[in-house]
Amino acid sequence: MKVTAECIPCYLTQCIKAMEQAKVPKDRQDGHLTALLAEVAKLDTGLTPAENSTLILHQLVGRLGGQDLFAEAKNESNRLASEQLPRLSRILKDSSNPLYTALQFAVAGNVVDLGLFEDYDLDKAINDVLKNDFARSDYRDFLVRLDQVEVVLIIGDNSGEIVFDRLLAEELLALNKQVVYAVKGGFILNDATREDARQAGLDKLVRVVDSGCNFLGTIEGKCSKEFLDILSQADLIISKGQANYESLEGTPLAGDNTYFLLKAKCPVVAESLKVKYGELVFIKNYIV
Repeated sequence: MKVTAECIPCYLTQCIKAMEQAKVPKDRQDGHLTALLAEVAKLDTGLTPAENSTLILHQLVGRLGGQDLFAEAKNESNRLASEQLPRLSRILKDSSNPLYTALQFAVAGNVVDLGLFEDYDLDKAINDVLKNDFARSDYRDFLVRLDQVEVVLIIGDNSGEIVFDRLLAEELLALNKQVVYAVKGGFILNDATREDARQAGLDKLVRVVDSGCNFLGTIEGKCSKEFLDILSQADLIISKGQANYESLEGTPLAGDNTYFLLKAKCPVVAESLKVKYGELVFIKNYIV
């Protein structure tokens, strides 16, 4: 996905949210933003929004001492999501199509994006996805492919929603699939890491791997060879969230066995997906 001028305010919004998480005084935030504006001007518009956003966030983290600014918030989002598990498990038990319902729950968890939003409502997100179908869906195609494969790689997105991804992993395991779950190799915003996978209990269910880097999305030139080998060897891939879509959409790296599962959280992504802002999609990658 290509960068547009509309991406620039988003880079800065993420930085503001990060500074708020770090409790940076308002009178110091302006100075950091002014310095970062100079860095924004140097960005390569040929890169994806996810990569450019990461470069600016890394600059900010360095200016603030190099600490994980979202550590406490990530723990809290995992805790809140875990409180929903008994309810969701009951719904899955009564579902006539538990795999599809698990996909809905996994995308409902995508609302937990502290990089952009703080006032998320998990109860509402869950109820909304159960009432409203995907705006675009390649689910039938996915089922055909799923029946023919053994190994499914889930590329995770954020903390909090990783707890809901556990339900999806459980449904795939029930279908006798081998499941691998990928997280970030280091902290960036509220993206899930190995610690989040541990808090979600995924490490006790499936093989957890990391990308080998702390960049938003899945960027070939930044990921480790080990992770890229896992990606290339996976029979089927479920790629979650906007940043993974931004960096993988239309690429040979994603191939023709990747399905994107996300909520369109910005107008630029919504336009690329050919849906309305806020709508949900589960669509196959098409190489351009």
